[in-house]
Amino acid sequence: MHADPQHVAADPPEPEHGYEHLTAPLRLRGLTCTIEYGLSDYIVHAQLPDGSALLISPPQEPPTEHPPGHPESWLVTRTHPDNSAIHEVLYDSEPDGPQARNGGSVPSLLAAVDARLDQLGVPQGADAASPRVRAALAPSPTAQRAVAARLPAASTARPTLPSAPPSSAPGR
Repeated sequence: MHADPQHVAADPPEPEHGYEHLTAPLRLRGLTCTIEYGLSDYIVHAQLPDGSALLISPPQEPPTEHPPGHPESWLVTRTHPDNSAIHEVLYDSEPDGPQARNGGSVPSLLAAVDARLDQLGVPQGADAASPRVRAALAPSPTAQRAVAARLPAASTARPTLPSAPPSSAPGR
């Protein structure tokens, strides 16, 4: 039996090559991400709603040895394939870059990217996600009760509970 090419299941997602910690937060903001191989290492390509794209990469030249997705520094640029006026460096933690003190820090990189995405009007987190994804990200009722239990009471007065009726069973 031959499979009809039009009815074949969609290809599985591309491998993340150790960059899930970058692609997951970007996808939560509604961005489409792909992982491509650059000159000597993988590059995260995130498509923005205006047609421009973020390129997030470790140093490409000279190649460096590091665990996948955890280089000693990062370079993030925004480019547009049809508008050469859009070319900006959002983050540069390479040794001579403005964020060199951050080195390979992913939280610092993501904070800088988030700040720029906010400026560009890209929706935050679950707001960009589908209703199904928002529901999956919402705290469970158990987690909501746990949070509420840790919140300070609005008043120090405690309601009194009615006393329990006396038990009619002997020995209890």
